[in-house]
Amino acid sequence: MTAHSNNKPPYSAGFRDRVFDTDPFALALWYPATAPETPVRHMGVASMAARNAPFAAGGPFPLVMISHGSEGHRFVHFWLAEYLARRGYIVAAPQHAGDNYIDAADARSLTIIERRPQEMRQALDLLLTHDAIAPQIDSGKITALGHSAGGATVLKLGGWHFDASAWRQYCQVNSETDRVICEYVPDDAALNRLENVHGAPVVAARDDRISAIITIAPAFGVAATPAGVEQLKVPVLFIEADTDEVLLHDVNAARFRDLLHGRAKFVRVKGAGHYSFLPPCTDYIAQNFPHLCRDFGRERPHIHDSVKQLVHHFLRGLHPG
Repeated sequence: MTAHSNNKPPYSAGFRDRVFDTDPFALALWYPATAPETPVRHMGVASMAARNAPFAAGGPFPLVMISHGSEGHRFVHFWLAEYLARRGYIVAAPQHAGDNYIDAADARSLTIIERRPQEMRQALDLLLTHDAIAPQIDSGKITALGHSAGGATVLKLGGWHFDASAWRQYCQVNSETDRVICEYVPDDAALNRLENVHGAPVVAARDDRISAIITIAPAFGVAATPAGVEQLKVPVLFIEADTDEVLLHDVNAARFRDLLHGRAKFVRVKGAGHYSFLPPCTDYIAQNFPHLCRDFGRERPHIHDSVKQLVHHFLRGLHPG
């Protein structure tokens, strides 16, 4: 069941980290609880949650799977996960191997583009077979949400066929002006391998258990083609940064807008930059990684409030009642 929003959320935010005894990757979980929240810290940022609390009665609950951005971590969207947990959603966030803040060896490469959806699928497999967690999940109401590279990840789970040859063709012309996207463009051997696996130089990763997609400032729109989006048929919400200083708008979010022709909902968040969807900055991050703290006209908590409302409204529209 999904609780309607009101002045006081119906639940507290339960929180568990490293959910599985043997982690293929670290996974954090937020969920509806009734135990009191106490202070917690996620990568140095203070918040409130009921650590290791029992699930609230009233399930099963819808599930939101989160894929973080390149070189991120499983706590990046804790501010959204807690908000949703208090309103009747389970939120699960795996930390992607080879593309996180500790190990970024494969970031923005074809390897991680293939691996990320597999990890999301594996995380979902584990959750849906977990003795204590699986009964709490409404398996007919599973949404995948992602930011940046995570946005591309969840679009693949929704049915987008990522065209690696289109990526390379774009970079043959734009490698100097779009180094973020073109730094690790695939070579002939990589394209041939995809051709052998899929019958075309594409990455296909549709998971039929995913019933909706939310993508925030998605990357790799350069790999989107008319044929590649034909199977993207689930409801999709695109949340765009008003000023994306990292990804060129015309070939990322706007590329999907042009190809989908009204088949998805697009909303631009005023005052947001690419990193505005990350947590509020600590002094350490501001001093050492100032680019992660840049917003464009609004305070980050206000930007987060807009995103929370957009996501919750979209989710409630999927499954009213």
